[in-house]
Amino acid sequence: MDHSLVFVVAPAACLPEAKATWEELAVAQRQGPAGAFGLRIYTAATTAAGDLANLPWIGQLEPAAGVPTRRCICDAVIPQFDPRSNAIGVYQSGADPNLFHCLDRFELSEASNETCWFYPTHDGTFLSWERALAIALEPGMVPTDAQSLLPGSYERNQLTLLWSLLADDVSLTCVGLTYGGQRIEWPQAQSEPEPVATWSLFTVDTQADVSLTVEAAQSVFPNA
Repeated sequence: MDHSLVFVVAPAACLPEAKATWEELAVAQRQGPAGAFGLRIYTAATTAAGDLANLPWIGQLEPAAGVPTRRCICDAVIPQFDPRSNAIGVYQSGADPNLFHCLDRFELSEASNETCWFYPTHDGTFLSWERALAIALEPGMVPTDAQSLLPGSYERNQLTLLWSLLADDVSLTCVGLTYGGQRIEWPQAQSEPEPVATWSLFTVDTQADVSLTVEAAQSVFPNA
């Protein structure tokens, strides 16, 4: 592919239909997902339910003397793409690198769906930290180092929504999109955290009748 594809997720009426500058695509993307949440998952070591209130709002666990290491196994920011209310536009630059031509526009709910593993795939006890964010995103692209793995020309059926169980959730969440099997990345133009975070202690036991059990959850605040 001679020119990288650019992806914009926003309500259908906001997506340029023919040609657009990068600035126009960026304005359209700002009408899309405005919420996200940060998610970190740690191995729980010897953490007890009563310890949650003393864990930091910022979500970073520093090694402490005499405490077994709590290893971070997930650190992600997940935009709320909301396929029910957003569409996706696919654009590509031509002879003029500052002008992008629309290749496709369709409701995000019409994209292919695929499940993926995001939370621990092995048994054990874990800590999860979640914090809501107000965000603004830039238009999305497949990372440069994965461009060579994409189809030679645009194909709608190569766009896929990824769904996963996150931490102690019991229902699937849309965690991102891929094109040609490669993850699309939306850089953050702005990010403002909400003044509360939630720590949860949960257990995964794939041999049990109920494989996931939330042992405890605790809201924490910046001044806590």
